[in-house]
Amino acid sequence: MLQGMDIIMNVKETLETTRLHLRPLTPGDYDTVHSWASNPENTRYMAWGPNSEDDTKAFLSVARSGFDFAVLLKDTGTVIGSGGVYPDSDNDTGELGWILHKDYWKHGYGTELCGELIRYGFMDLELRRLQAPCAAVNYGSYRVMERNGMRREALHKKAFWARVDRKWVDELKYAILVEEFLEHDNNQK
Repeated sequence: MLQGMDIIMNVKETLETTRLHLRPLTPGDYDTVHSWASNPENTRYMAWGPNSEDDTKAFLSVARSGFDFAVLLKDTGTVIGSGGVYPDSDNDTGELGWILHKDYWKHGYGTELCGELIRYGFMDLELRRLQAPCAAVNYGSYRVMERNGMRREALHKKAFWARVDRKWVDELKYAILVEEFLEHDNNQK
């Protein structure tokens, strides 16, 4: 497994799927990023948001190439979301995160994006385990993870502050090991 600087050396700036192109986020993405980051419906089950203009600018100023990606439709070049893999190189693990503008929900883009982030985390960054949390009421998010072979590991009662609804909700933890990914990937072929 890779450690510290080795992970950085395996970082890719762009990734591709059948319908999506992933590239570094830039300050020039402000308008599109802010369109979902400031939207309460989009950020309902995020640990951040809805963003002010300054919040979105601050996020874009610290976005890391190779870890934080803008998600574009290949056929139009439209930025529809963002996502990333956030490694903990001390443990060869990482956390996944993503958001798509609500206008692009229910088209399979989330499943395609999550699948590519998992592949990138295991095959390029050579991590051994990936995980992702989500609000238990966020059916779309946990179904994306399940479609990509991630398994539910835990349910934490009232552990997630739903900022938009201003209440505590249950949180799910999902994870996948590299060997589970390889088995799932082989079964999909």
